[in-house]
Amino acid sequence: MALLEQQINLIELTKKEKLVADYLLKNIETACFESSNEIAKRLNIGASSVVRLSKKLGFENYSALRRELQSEANGSALKGTISAPYEKLDDYGHLSDMELLNTYTQNIMEHIRTDSKKGTECKLIEAADAILKAKRVFVVGHRACAGFASSFVTMLACCRPDVFVAGNRPLVDQLIDLTPDDLLIAVSFSRYSKDTIFAVKMASDSGCKIISLTDHYTAPIAGYSDIVIINNVDNFSFFNTYTSCVMNMEKIVLLISHRSKEKTQNRLKEMERYLEITNQY
Repeated sequence: MALLEQQINLIELTKKEKLVADYLLKNIETACFESSNEIAKRLNIGASSVVRLSKKLGFENYSALRRELQSEANGSALKGTISAPYEKLDDYGHLSDMELLNTYTQNIMEHIRTDSKKGTECKLIEAADAILKAKRVFVVGHRACAGFASSFVTMLACCRPDVFVAGNRPLVDQLIDLTPDDLLIAVSFSRYSKDTIFAVKMASDSGCKIISLTDHYTAPIAGYSDIVIINNVDNFSFFNTYTSCVMNMEKIVLLISHRSKEKTQNRLKEMERYLEITNQY
């Protein structure tokens, strides 16, 4: 996206063209699959503004610009993080402590805002329904995502039985008996874990439903998934920021508990009886 952003900064744009440019830069993974009319409708402007921006950027039409967007989106996903984690430390070394914390907070708030769109909310509802219908649910995530997978299982297990972390023993042993009645939830972000990709491929071979929590529609696990929930993890620090991912996991659990209120209440009451004995809260 750096090259396209540089091109945009070098030309003079109208207010509506700037609106289109801003949308393309912030939503490349979805915008690269949308038509000029779809973008225009989303932004409440005429399709001619989308076409004019394309021509100002040197493209014959919007279709040509869209092909470039698709190429950049795919290249970004394949490359993963542009900078090595240790290199990113230099990007904010000049900031004071307060500037550092304020910038981080602003970044997180923007992610929460952009990842709370209607389209994402609809997918969260679809995911909640699929989780409730599945015979068994497996959640897989590795390294930084392993903890989130484990927490997600803990929350889901408060609402329904037969929820498991995939990966606490060899994946082949654990997933070999997957059936079309089961469901796999994969949590994976750039740079993508090969183990998670392998688990998703096994699930796909079994015919079971797959939900992905990831950062790009071009992510390796997205193509195998029935439901893809996009979470912005971009961070100026050396680590990804997972605030949106945690928010979306909690929203899914909220929806499930709402749909199965009586069963969830009874399950929580029974769990509480034993938790009071063990104090393992």
